[in-house]
Amino acid sequence: MEAESRARGRNGISHFVLVHGACLGAWCWYKLSDLLEKAGHVVTAIDLGGAGVNPKDGEAIRSLAEYNEPLAEFMKSLPHGEGNRAEKDEKVILVGHSMGGVNLTCMMEQFPHKIAAAVFVTAFMPVSGTTPIQLLDEVYQRNQTWGDTEFKYGLDGQPNRPTSFRFGRNFAREYLYQNSPSEDITLTECLLRSMPALEDEVLYSSENYGRVRRAYIVAKQDKVILEELQRKMIADNPPDRVYDLESDHSPLFSCPAQLAQILQEISHAFD
Repeated sequence: MEAESRARGRNGISHFVLVHGACLGAWCWYKLSDLLEKAGHVVTAIDLGGAGVNPKDGEAIRSLAEYNEPLAEFMKSLPHGEGNRAEKDEKVILVGHSMGGVNLTCMMEQFPHKIAAAVFVTAFMPVSGTTPIQLLDEVYQRNQTWGDTEFKYGLDGQPNRPTSFRFGRNFAREYLYQNSPSEDITLTECLLRSMPALEDEVLYSSENYGRVRRAYIVAKQDKVILEELQRKMIADNPPDRVYDLESDHSPLFSCPAQLAQILQEISHAFD
């Protein structure tokens, strides 16, 4: 699903582009999208490759570029007024949750001129040269469990290499959504899809990625990307601003009003 509005040019209005995490889709932002739109902002929620209602099979995606394709195509579609006085650049605020931080990082490198700010919501904020599978390994080293998460192996001819994964029901309830409403947990169980286990290096430069302002929102009760890991990523790759939420891994479900308030503060601070 891609929920999109193209209104532009109103003072005080930001265009938020919401990027979901692993196994989720644009649908997961329904609460936050509603709150931001009611506040007068423009909101676009993207389905990444093989996610939500995107027609691709997530288990068949083999590259980060393919997984990023719907987001990259959207970013390309934003007006860029280079040499054209009739149409100015449109800059958006990218918001990524969890694994969505990887996608934000890629877009910051490719489209820095179209991004007003990038917001990492208890998200991976990798140093250059890291792969998504390495980030998942770092999570496992701290948690020592994926519970009943389903991993598939060998689809690329390498029997010991995971090619996709899908969070298990018990793992999700205990680690991803422990503070979230039960109806949201039930919704996710109906809509989760497998995510490709990608090994592409996430590479970026100070000239592109480095020119985009960043904010990090720490979820202090996150049981997956633990607070200590979030603080480590902040120390290794300092953003411009850091905010704290008393939230589980999924503030988009458990405390969307507080998350919306912080995002609006960020939009004003980075105006």
